[in-house]
Amino acid sequence: MWTVLITGGSGFIGSHIARSLVRAGYNVVIYDVVVNGKLIKDIRNDVVIVQGDVTDNTLLLETIRKYKVNAIMHYAALLSAATEKNPYQGFKVNFEGTWNVFNTAKTLGVKAIIFASSAAVYGSNIPEVVREDTYTVPETLYGISKQYGEMLGLWFYRRYSIDFAAFRYGSVIGPGRRNGGFSAYSTLIIQKAAQGENYVINVSEDTCLPIIYVKDAANLAIVALENISRLKSRIYNVAGLTPSPTAREIVNVVNKYVKNVYMEFKPDPLAVEVVKSWPKNMDCSRLERELNWRPRYSDLNLLVEDFINEVKANPEMFHI
Repeated sequence: MWTVLITGGSGFIGSHIARSLVRAGYNVVIYDVVVNGKLIKDIRNDVVIVQGDVTDNTLLLETIRKYKVNAIMHYAALLSAATEKNPYQGFKVNFEGTWNVFNTAKTLGVKAIIFASSAAVYGSNIPEVVREDTYTVPETLYGISKQYGEMLGLWFYRRYSIDFAAFRYGSVIGPGRRNGGFSAYSTLIIQKAAQGENYVINVSEDTCLPIIYVKDAANLAIVALENISRLKSRIYNVAGLTPSPTAREIVNVVNKYVKNVYMEFKPDPLAVEVVKSWPKNMDCSRLERELNWRPRYSDLNLLVEDFINEVKANPEMFHI
């Protein structure tokens, strides 16, 4: 039986993964620098919660040893916008923190690590559809840190036989995500409407990014962990909709389900510049081929409807 430590485990993606792991019967340890009690309200009695920073190597080691952790899902990171504003803090968390996670895992005999990478590794001057073997030159410190995490994971896999997988997520969207990255518009268009609030969108109408619903991301993490010893490629693109929807297309679908909210496009130059450096579409056939995995929420209407219903049904957890 896996005992899984999730760094960033009370954050947006981490909390959804924790919920799915608990429902599947796994032992879960949430490790987070700031514990968001709202997002784990329904499972807080079913998990171990440790308030800690990935830059605190001593506490990280003590936690893994105490709870006999044998798998880590590393989702703690300073996101793109925050990293560009505070690059030294981004370096501490995203580079030093990631080293601490991998090196401590090696020291204590952890068997498997799943790493949250990002489409931000690709940079610009790329094809319309990127594959995992597309040459990557990330243009943000966040993207560089994610490429570093991938390479570090492969090195620990080859040298120390720690099973490893990295997911190059498109924009992960779903209930409870806050504004912390330049891709957050793709979530907040839906989130704010579900809350009955107007929203000013900081990118242009034709902006498009690969997106993946957080429920699919959580399901994939479990499927990957259960099959981690037989994975071949180790690094995978993850997106749920093909082709990627534009910001205007997301607004149009939202307007089918929520009335009397106003969405205004007011592009921010920095956000536009950063988002344009990321791919518009990702080839995810490697994931399907090696893990036989497909997203459940591959239709924008289905995704938006479920997202809105979750926010309305669970305002105590997902209202932002």
